Amino acid sequence: MVGKRAPARILLLVTGVFVNGGIQRFNHTLLAALSALDLECDVLSMHDSLQSTAPPGFGTRTSIRGFAGSRWKFSQCAFRNIVGNRYDWILIGHVNLLVFAIATLLLKPFSRTRAVLIAHGIEVWGHIGRLRRLAFLRLHTTLCVSRYTRRRVLEQVPKLHHDRLAIFPNCLGSTWTGLNPSPQRPVPDAPFVLSVSRLERGDRYKGIVTVIEALSQLDDPSLHYIVVGHGNDTVFLREVAARCGVAQRVHFLHGISDAELVSMYAQCKAFVLPSGNEGFGLVFLEAMYFGAPVIAAAEKGALDVVRDGETGLLVRFGDSMAIKRAIERLIGDAVLREHLRERGRSTVVGDGEFTFAHFTRRAGQIFSPNENCAI
Repeated sequence: MVGKRAPARILLLVTGVFVNGGIQRFNHTLLAALSALDLECDVLSMHDSLQSTAPPGFGTRTSIRGFAGSRWKFSQCAFRNIVGNRYDWILIGHVNLLVFAIATLLLKPFSRTRAVLIAHGIEVWGHIGRLRRLAFLRLHTTLCVSRYTRRRVLEQVPKLHHDRLAIFPNCLGSTWTGLNPSPQRPVPDAPFVLSVSRLERGDRYKGIVTVIEALSQLDDPSLHYIVVGHGNDTVFLREVAARCGVAQRVHFLHGISDAELVSMYAQCKAFVLPSGNEGFGLVFLEAMYFGAPVIAAAEKGALDVVRDGETGLLVRFGDSMAIKRAIERLIGDAVLREHLRERGRSTVVGDGEFTFAHFTRRAGQIFSPNENCAI
C-alpha cells in the first residue's frame, strides 16, 4: 500500500508581506492560498519587521521571518536555507532576487528543487539583462500576472519556451471582502469621481493629471474629484488643479481607513484611473467589488481586468477628452452604469475569475503534490 505523499515544501523569497504595496498584497494573498492548500511554506521577507510571524489565517504550516530591510542578513539566511534544506519549490517573489536564488540553487547540482518566479509588471518590462536572461532559462515556470507582462518577458528572453510562462492573475483578497463601509469622512455634498493611487513624481503615469484636465472640460460644474493617496507629487497636482480652474472641486485625502474607502467606492459616480503602466490593476477589482463603475486606460495589465463596455470603460492613455466623454457617458446613462457595476462585480464574487477560490485553484495546479496539470 502506497503511503500518503507529504505536502510540498516551499521556500518563498519576497520583498515584503505586511508592508504596504501592490506586490506585498499579492504576496499576502498567495500565502493565504498556499495555506488553504495545506502546503508547508517557509517565508523570508526582506522588508518586514524582525518580529514578523504568520498570522492565524495562514495556518501552522507557514512560518515568516522578516529582516527589517537588511539585504545582507536576508541573503545569508536564504543561502543557508537553499543549500542546507530540502524544498520542492523555491518561489521567487521579485525579479531582483532571481539571479541570487538561481546561482545559489546551482550549488546543489543534483537537487530536484524547482524554481518559480512571479513576474508582476514594470520591474520586468525592460530590465532583463544578460545574467537575468540566463537565470530565466533555469526556471521551471514564470508566473506572469498579465498577458502584457508575459509578452514583455518573451520579447527579452526569446530562448525561453512559451510553455514555461503561465498567466497567473491576482485576485481580490479577504482583507477587502470582509470589510463593511463606515460613515464617510466629510467630503463635498456633491457627486464625485474617485481615484486611489500613490502620488509620487515617478508615478505620473497613473494619469491623475489627465483626470483633472477632464474635470475642467466637463459641462457640468457640480462634479467633484476625490483622490485618495499621498506622496511628493501632491503639491504639483494641486497646482495643476488651480491652473485648470478646478482647485475647489479637486480634493486630496490621505490617512483614509479601508472602511472609509469602501464608502467612497460605493458612492462615487465612477472610479477613474487611466494609468499607462499597470502590471495588473488590483485597485480596479477593489472598485468593482464595492460597486464603482470603472474607467481605465487601454494599456498593459489593465486590459486583463477591464473589458470595454462589459466590466468598465477603456480610454486612450493621456487623452483627457476621452476621459471627459467616458465620465459624461457614465453619468448620463443609468442603464450602462448599472450594467458595468453588475458585470464588474461578477468577476470578483461567486465563481468569478478574480476570486480567491480561482486564485487558489491556479496555485494548486502548480504547487499541489497531487496535481500534475498545466494552467
